[in-house]
Amino acid sequence: MDWMIEVGLAFARIFMQPFIYLFFLFILISGYRRIKKDRKSFGSKVYPYFYEAKNTWSIAIVMGLLLSGLSIAFGFMVSIPFSLLIGVIIFLIAITNRFSWLSAGYVFAIAAAVMYFINVYGDGYIPTSWINSLDVTDLFYIPFLVLILLLAETWYLAKVDSTDTFPELIKSNRGKYLGQHRIKKLTIIPFIALLPAGIIEPFADWWPLLEVGETSFGLIVIPYLFGFEYLAKSMLPQTASKWLAKRIALVALVVLGLAIGGYYLPILTVIALVTAFLGKEIIQYFYRTLEHKSKAYFQPAKNGLLVLGTLPNTPAVDLGLIPGERIVKVNEIVVENEQQYYQAINENRAFCKMAIKDLNGETRFAQRALYEGEHHKLGILLVSEKEAYSKLKQES
Repeated sequence: MDWMIEVGLAFARIFMQPFIYLFFLFILISGYRRIKKDRKSFGSKVYPYFYEAKNTWSIAIVMGLLLSGLSIAFGFMVSIPFSLLIGVIIFLIAITNRFSWLSAGYVFAIAAAVMYFINVYGDGYIPTSWINSLDVTDLFYIPFLVLILLLAETWYLAKVDSTDTFPELIKSNRGKYLGQHRIKKLTIIPFIALLPAGIIEPFADWWPLLEVGETSFGLIVIPYLFGFEYLAKSMLPQTASKWLAKRIALVALVVLGLAIGGYYLPILTVIALVTAFLGKEIIQYFYRTLEHKSKAYFQPAKNGLLVLGTLPNTPAVDLGLIPGERIVKVNEIVVENEQQYYQAINENRAFCKMAIKDLNGETRFAQRALYEGEHHKLGILLVSEKEAYSKLKQES
């Protein structure tokens, strides 16, 4: 019975931690900035608020259960100061809107470095009780947390599809509008950890202590704020995601080997954290280099109109259009530019038939009835959409 009460209270204590509030704050800020950019580029928002968290909860629950099992089985102790330290690091990273640094490879490596400097240089600046509380969190377990969270990132990236990324328009150095996709996720991975009894004894009246042998501890659910962000310019977003997933998985395996070795040689625990940090940086470097050297994928083409994205709940979705496909005919009319595309749509406002070149270069046909009040451009986002939208605004 005590265990059931303590588990229930552990979930209630989620609201005592900064992560849950940081999640809502940052996903709102991210959504606001994204929608503002969408309206400027396409004349309407593409996806609603909180879309960064779409399709994240099943993986978050699985990884949270795995982390919880390992934490309890191996006695991973987390102190309140350590939890707050992670929260401060996440806050400083996220206010810059660089969600790429929310990866566990960065956050926990930075936290471990801060813990080291506090232990060495913190006397006289930080209360001794806080330093002692930080020491409760054993550095040995941190690489295992990083490992599981890197595997979560790998899993998310491997599952990315055409509706999981955010289309954007950018201006090239030559003044042309090009397309890109932002691969971005933000979610919470909740897991149960142990709290040392000494920290919560003053609150024992409402924070029950569990006895296991001669050891007393409490439970706390840490709603870890998890995210990542990448830009796909020269590749399809699904291709870029799989490229990244394979390399992050490799880093995770190296971290695993070093973390296990840390049991026998403690210095390997530090090397594991450094490897996670540098591994992420090396992946980012090679990915950016590859993107910089390669030709932009989403740019105006001669043979048909390149699809950058689609708006939800529009005919484009029913037509099965995905980013990277080319529209070559609309209502039996060959289309080479947006003006021809709009004219072809207006040839028949009750029905639309398209010839589309798929990602394999093969032609497929899609058709759908059109109804009054539906999107006048069928909800299809094209690479040169910004120029066309500007012209439409001037004409109106």
